[in-house]
Amino acid sequence: MEYVEASNLKEIYARHDAVLLENVAQILIDMAGALTHVHENGYMHLDFKPENVLVTQNASVRLVDFDLAQSIPEKPKKMSKNPGTPAYMAPEQLQGEPISHRVDIFSFGVAAYELLTNQKPFPGETPGEILKKQLDRTSFVTPREYNEDIPANLEKVILRCLELEPERRYPFMGVMTRELQSALYVS
Repeated sequence: MEYVEASNLKEIYARHDAVLLENVAQILIDMAGALTHVHENGYMHLDFKPENVLVTQNASVRLVDFDLAQSIPEKPKKMSKNPGTPAYMAPEQLQGEPISHRVDIFSFGVAAYELLTNQKPFPGETPGEILKKQLDRTSFVTPREYNEDIPANLEKVILRCLELEPERRYPFMGVMTRELQSALYVS
């Protein structure tokens, strides 16, 4: 196993570390690339969140904590348990419905939103409160309403990740990663 001297993204974010401020675009792209790699190897992470993203002082990113990872099912599958962290879980996860790799895409959207706005898109103290906010979008605040410096195309990528219906999210992380790179002017 590789030894990595790093802090998790939540810690870096909390201390307003310069490594994040100076490299946020590359960190977002690398996070997406890590999830793309996981998916292309036939797995869904099921607990993608800032605490599971390590960032070194030179802004190198590692995705960790594969305890909940499962093989990607051929079609959405109901899980015997409801794995994940509620604040980052997709609505279908919170409702105990069949899930697919698109739950990770939703989680990426939550993490990116939080990273860029200093807010959670669906705040709540309990899974029920979070789900209620996800289902009732009347009070939903778009990322650019919190941070007008977010490019419109980047907001579009995040909002597609956060779609309520899994079919409306990106079909694959690779597609999302390419659009993210384009939104951030990286080819």
